Amino acid sequence: MLLDNGVRLVLDKFAAPTAAVVVGIGVGSLFEGRERRGITHLLEHMLFRVPGFDVDEAVESLGGSNNAYTERDVLLLVFEGVSESAVGLVELAFRLYANERFEEADLEREKDVVLSELRQIREDPSDWVGELGIKALFGDSDWGDPVGGTPEAVESISLGNLLEFKRRWFTPGNTFVVLSGGFGEEAVAKAVELFGRLEGEAPPRPRPTAGSGPRRIVENREVNGVYYARAVRVAVGDPAEALAMLHGAAFHLESGTKSVLFSLLRTLGIAYSYYVDYDVVGDVAYLEVVVESARSLEEARRAVSEALKPRSPPPYRLRYFDYVWRVAWRSPADRAVSIAEYVAKGGRPEEAEAAFKRAAERGTLWITPLEEAEAVITPEKLI
Repeated sequence: MLLDNGVRLVLDKFAAPTAAVVVGIGVGSLFEGRERRGITHLLEHMLFRVPGFDVDEAVESLGGSNNAYTERDVLLLVFEGVSESAVGLVELAFRLYANERFEEADLEREKDVVLSELRQIREDPSDWVGELGIKALFGDSDWGDPVGGTPEAVESISLGNLLEFKRRWFTPGNTFVVLSGGFGEEAVAKAVELFGRLEGEAPPRPRPTAGSGPRRIVENREVNGVYYARAVRVAVGDPAEALAMLHGAAFHLESGTKSVLFSLLRTLGIAYSYYVDYDVVGDVAYLEVVVESARSLEEARRAVSEALKPRSPPPYRLRYFDYVWRVAWRSPADRAVSIAEYVAKGGRPEEAEAAFKRAAERGTLWITPLEEAEAVITPEKLI
């Protein structure tokens, strides 16, 4: 449903004891400008700081919970609660979205929280090698910079910067709302009433830079084991389809005890844990595999290279995907977030589920790296 002012309202109603409200705003780290890298993430934190109003108490009084995510091209506000509170969840979501009353003291507190998050990423070799892998692939560019920002940029952001940024991007044509689960017509009417009153136009998105990185970054520090990341850039046709394909590939690589990475790493004793990261915006997409605390670099490198070879999933993996998907799809919040991310890439919400299921059938057959890069954190000096 497209409202008169340009807000897109997605209605995903199904029988459930809970309801979810997700508000998406089409801005993220790729559109910030390097001197303000991290301002979207900081704004995400500040949206839950409303002077004189306890957001956490409000959401718990509705029998629910809240969350938020800053991605490269979208900011998501997520609310879920008992179905009879759906109207209240819509009202709460709009209140946070529309609020422009922020206090300097709250900004300083949230800056400290964000800076703590950035320190944790830097100090955790698992998180940090993933960041380095993307930097090795895309270099000093919008794509190569961390989504959460840099300490220098975050520290320099003023309240005026934050409000200017919010007013620039929080506009009806740049906003969509997903209602999922056990909501009623009253919640739909409230969403139309509140989000339909928004005014303004978002500026055109700048084209994010995606440089060519050094292809290999090595960092020595006191760690037990080797932390290894391999990032590959892949071709993009339709971004929404590419998101689904990346999701399907990541599922077969990392999910379950018969996943490709489990077989190549854990079963052979090379490493206990690993993860897969991916994203697509416009004509740029990547997939990254991170191995945590491997017993040797060469074994980790060989295993990841083998994992990224094109593979068609066996039938039992598709049955397992069906199970995992059904479990996630019966949760209004999980379902709404999946739909929201698909919509953010330009996809039609009613096509999301079918697109993800088709992608699972493709496995990693479609992966042909355009560019590759690696990052290593190791206790040993590498030549």
